[in-house]
Amino acid sequence: MTKNSCLLLISPKTGRFIFIFAIIVVYLLTTVSKTASSENNTNQYPSVKIETFSGKDTVVSVFNNDFESGNLSGWKLTDDWEVSASEKIAGNFSLKHLSKPISGNSSLFHNVSADLDLVDLEWAFTFKNGKWDPSSSNRFLFYLTADTIRTDLINGYAVGVNISGTSDLLNLWRIRKGKADSLIIQTDMDWNASNLATINVKRTTRGKWTLNYLKSGETNPKSFSGTDRSRFTFTNIGITFKYTATRSGQLWIDDIFVNQLPSELFIQKLTLVNSHSVLLTFNKPINPASILSGNFILTDENNRNISVTQAKMVAGSDNSIEVSFGKTNGIELRLSVSGISDLSGKIMIPETRTFSYSFSPEVGSILINEILFNPFSGGVDFVELVNVSEQTIPVHRLKLASRNDTLALKQIYAISAEKRYLNPSEFLVCTKDPLILATQYFSKDPGSFCTMKTLPSFSDDAGTVVLLNDSLEVLDEFSYSAKMHFLFLADENGVSLERISLEKPTADRSNWASAAASVGYATPGLPNSQTGSETEIQDEITPEPKAFSPNGDGYNDELAIKFSFSKPGYMANVRIFDIAGRKVKFLVKNQSLAQEGSWLWNGTTEAGQKLGIGVYIILVEVFDQEGQVKRFKKACTITDRLN
Repeated sequence: MTKNSCLLLISPKTGRFIFIFAIIVVYLLTTVSKTASSENNTNQYPSVKIETFSGKDTVVSVFNNDFESGNLSGWKLTDDWEVSASEKIAGNFSLKHLSKPISGNSSLFHNVSADLDLVDLEWAFTFKNGKWDPSSSNRFLFYLTADTIRTDLINGYAVGVNISGTSDLLNLWRIRKGKADSLIIQTDMDWNASNLATINVKRTTRGKWTLNYLKSGETNPKSFSGTDRSRFTFTNIGITFKYTATRSGQLWIDDIFVNQLPSELFIQKLTLVNSHSVLLTFNKPINPASILSGNFILTDENNRNISVTQAKMVAGSDNSIEVSFGKTNGIELRLSVSGISDLSGKIMIPETRTFSYSFSPEVGSILINEILFNPFSGGVDFVELVNVSEQTIPVHRLKLASRNDTLALKQIYAISAEKRYLNPSEFLVCTKDPLILATQYFSKDPGSFCTMKTLPSFSDDAGTVVLLNDSLEVLDEFSYSAKMHFLFLADENGVSLERISLEKPTADRSNWASAAASVGYATPGLPNSQTGSETEIQDEITPEPKAFSPNGDGYNDELAIKFSFSKPGYMANVRIFDIAGRKVKFLVKNQSLAQEGSWLWNGTTEAGQKLGIGVYIILVEVFDQEGQVKRFKKACTITDRLN
């Protein structure tokens, strides 16, 4: 019975056993062949053998050399090496280092290549040293992968002893530019004099490494594992021996093979296509019959289930699935996938992928809403943004910038280095120091503040604020000027410019106005004081309550004079007179107003004296920059004498 026919007698349901059995068979047959007479030996390299063990899964031998041919055909840099029968490891011949009367470094290489992203790989080889204990002066290694035969430039992976020059343990290292860069696997084998060990290494496309060794005289191999997902070009395998003159010629290696193994089915990439679908790309072709909606479970960051409406193969692809799902307000989604099989019927190990449910912000999704470019003394600039879309916006994918004299972008800075999201209709206040803003302006929502490590510098006279996404696409832009402030402002320091309408263009200079004095000259994190209303309203002044009793009993102690105007941008004066027409209080003097608000009066005179019971007249005069004036006269009553 042949080796392949033995394998095919085993049931496909015992896939894992079959895989192990196949490797054992390959190893045993190699060993047996080396015990045969030299007359029956044939050149076994470079050979490619395929071992079928389950459906379409195969083990491909990409390199196999037991040196029984008696020569080093195909090897490079062979001057310091020979195929020798002296103290051979197995069979008639082994690879042996040549004895030399000097110390040095000897290497040899053979072309072997594979794509580490596409296939799982296995390496096996046997090392034997003479009667010497390894050290930094006498060490050896096997290059599993190397991108060059220049040992001082190699990028790849190596197994050996004292690779880093500090340990006699058998270890697996990542090599970068010829030096030990990162320890991936450390075993417990302290390599001593006259040791012989067979070493087996496996690597999956996902960067999972396994190293087994079996010492001469022992029956049970020891296994160790590690992870490294680095990617290097793989063009060679090789051996390097650093030696002193007394250790020269005292290193043997034999039975080298490299196999391509059947890889597990797994998700290589998850891509968020749109708000209702993701694309899964697997590492190899998948069985369409295994694609069922029930094999996909989608949840949000609060573990709420999101309905999976459909799962289907992508047209023109044999390894991609599109998964469609229902509406969600989540930010971080988790997709659990199970039950998908490859063409051989091998089912994937269940896998869960977490991904951000966010898209690179688009033009019109987020707008510049307010800017403070000339702060109070000791204050800081800020730029306020507002999400006008129906989607959650990833703040960490936004940048602020300004423009130079030639209108080129300059000072481009990320708004947030950490993941952060802005929900629909929410405000985001970008500044270098939120604590200073919180002390200078009233804000009910400090959570809307975002600390920027560096904010673009904005001139006190004029400048440009540019909002970008992570592709440096301009999302919104506002060219401001100090001349846009309200004409009657006595001092522009600490006064922000606010957007009036979210529907009108940002570039429309008439769509901006100074923040009202009645709200503290800026509204970071709050609705703008100068927000325009799309519904027509009447200008109104309303005293509440019309009768109040400022006697300190906690009930109706103050009069609230409420105002509501059809447009923002008014300045106001408010005076109060007694029934005889005498002015008793100048309550508000040239105050810029929000579109809505109120003033409070505690029933005292200009000098702070308490007024008596009676009827009082409130005269409100408002005017705008065009010189339009409106006057309102209202009455109120003090109903309780002050003590």
